Amino acid sequence: MRWRARRTSMGTGVTSARQRFEARAARARRRPLLLAAALVVTLTVAGGLIWLGWMSPLLTATTVRVEGVPADDVRAVQQVAKVPLGGPLMRVDTDAVAARLEGGRAWTDIRVSRSLPHSVVIALTPRKPALALRNPKGQLELVDQGGVRFRTVATAPKGVPVVAAGSSDVTPDGLRAALAALHALPASLRSHVADMSVNAADQVSFTVTEKAGQRTIVWGAAGQEETKARLVTLLLKEPGTRIDVSVPEAPVTR
Repeated sequence: MRWRARRTSMGTGVTSARQRFEARAARARRRPLLLAAALVVTLTVAGGLIWLGWMSPLLTATTVRVEGVPADDVRAVQQVAKVPLGGPLMRVDTDAVAARLEGGRAWTDIRVSRSLPHSVVIALTPRKPALALRNPKGQLELVDQGGVRFRTVATAPKGVPVVAAGSSDVTPDGLRAALAALHALPASLRSHVADMSVNAADQVSFTVTEKAGQRTIVWGAAGQEETKARLVTLLLKEPGTRIDVSVPEAPVTR
């Protein structure tokens, strides 16, 4: 009886091992088929997405949405952006659109993206003029606080001082000096600045109009802006029509 039990147990073990071997063999035979099926599914899905995004009329670029500018400026942005409409949305070259807007120089922080199913979204910020620069041709060029000349206008916007340089153009150093002077002045005083000029030596001067009358401020070259601004604020309380802070250690009032 014991011998028969052992024989039965051995037979069961052999059968179980054979079944496991056959199961592993079957899985090994099915693996290439499963991999092939997964590859076919992946390629089918990818092909469908490519067709849907790049060739299908279901995702056509039909609208341009502009964010970050006043409603009156939207058309100007669209004209410069020249977004190609009527074709697949995914084929719109957003980098090329952004490059055209950057070339327009009137905006900063430019971002161009696609919004399914039909829109190209342009988000940007208009440049704000810090001054208007009169060039040798007599034209007025608006300049932002970063020194970027971004638009030519017939007249300067209200509150934007005009900078002139005689018969020659203002140098980059002269422009930086003028911008630094404006930035250093208190806002309450900056709004009264006019007739700003920069000479060939990049020396800045301007006038300030107050209730007491008009004062000429000789600012000088770039440097020590905060000290000069404090001196101008203090010396405007003193009599005289000309304040010279070009040498902050020895200011002069006449």
